[in-house]
Amino acid sequence: MSSSSSFSKLEKIDPKDLDILIGEITLMHFRSELYFKFIQRKVMSDIEIGIQNSEEKDKNIKGLEQLIKNSELSQSKHELLSHYLRLEQYFMEESVAKAVAMDTLEQSQQTSSMVDDTFFIIRKCIRRSISTGSLDGICAIINYACRVLESDFCEILKSRLRQGYPSGYLDLTQAYNIALNNADSSTEYVDALCEHVLKEIEQALPNMNSNERGKLESCLSGLSSVTTNLKAIIDYGIQQLRSTAIKPRVNPWVDAFLNISHHLTEDELAAYEAGESFVQNLIMNLETLLSSFKDILTSSNYDLFTQVLTSEVTQRFEKVIFKSTFNRLGGLVLDKEVRTLAGYMTATTSWSVRDKFGRLTQIATVVNLEQLNEIYDYWGNHDSALTWRLTPTELRSILALRTDFKGDEIRRLKL
Repeated sequence: MSSSSSFSKLEKIDPKDLDILIGEITLMHFRSELYFKFIQRKVMSDIEIGIQNSEEKDKNIKGLEQLIKNSELSQSKHELLSHYLRLEQYFMEESVAKAVAMDTLEQSQQTSSMVDDTFFIIRKCIRRSISTGSLDGICAIINYACRVLESDFCEILKSRLRQGYPSGYLDLTQAYNIALNNADSSTEYVDALCEHVLKEIEQALPNMNSNERGKLESCLSGLSSVTTNLKAIIDYGIQQLRSTAIKPRVNPWVDAFLNISHHLTEDELAAYEAGESFVQNLIMNLETLLSSFKDILTSSNYDLFTQVLTSEVTQRFEKVIFKSTFNRLGGLVLDKEVRTLAGYMTATTSWSVRDKFGRLTQIATVVNLEQLNEIYDYWGNHDSALTWRLTPTELRSILALRTDFKGDEIRRLKL
């Protein structure tokens, strides 16, 4: 191929038809590299044996390097690498575009075919660049790969998530969840790719100097930016789920707390505990919601979903508590319900969500105090392991929810 060949002429070529050609070019380039290394090794050996003067040695070594650099074979090698890079770029872009266009989902799978296919292509192109023996060529292909993943692959995932979570339409909902799972699975692929590529390059180019290694590490850092991009996509998708699938359901479930009296007698307490309590109904609804997502999200996305759900529940619960009033037994029930809810949510995920119950648990503890001065057993007690998430002003507001605590006594507390 002449250097004046137009890249646009390749537009209608199936990338598969270029596969063998690209492989032959990389082999030719690699053999050229081997030949130059052979020449350098033999000549350097002769210089070491035949010349004792160090200045003369340096002069001959520089002369050899200049001779190789200016040789016709060296120029041809550079042209060959240039052609290879253009062809590989075309192969990568077109193959990834085809993988996205032919995206399919097999039944019971959490991700679609475009993820496996895309990263198979990216891995193949990078490994083929390693076979050229050229660090510059390797870095160029890695940079191409980063650009393709960020500008093409990630944009597809973003566009699918931007369409929103269409609750109630099974096929579209599934498409949204798959896009979210594809992003999560892709982060694992990128991490594995970075690890394996580094090892393969080190094996292929064992004699890299510090500058070359620095260049390689800088190049590979581009893959880290792809991971950052993917994580931002996942975060966006989870927040979409929060606004469309979580919040509209959680709010009315938690708001049901306002329809229940929290001024209980002993008999009313016994009757309440014997029947279906608020927290039992809430947990039942949460269980239904969680089970509908558990099998269709990757484990990592499901944990994120659970984290967001927990945050939404605790924040809403806190709001409805501040709209309620309690007597001693009502506070006792609240404390039990919060602990039951925290125990359930903690058991649903491999991540700890107890931290998200920090404020809510402390609010329930304060509402459940038997006597007002018991607050000093917690607040300001340096022997207590409790780290307060509530301010003194919030504490007074919470204590005021207890109708049997007097306002002037609350104001006199030294908090």
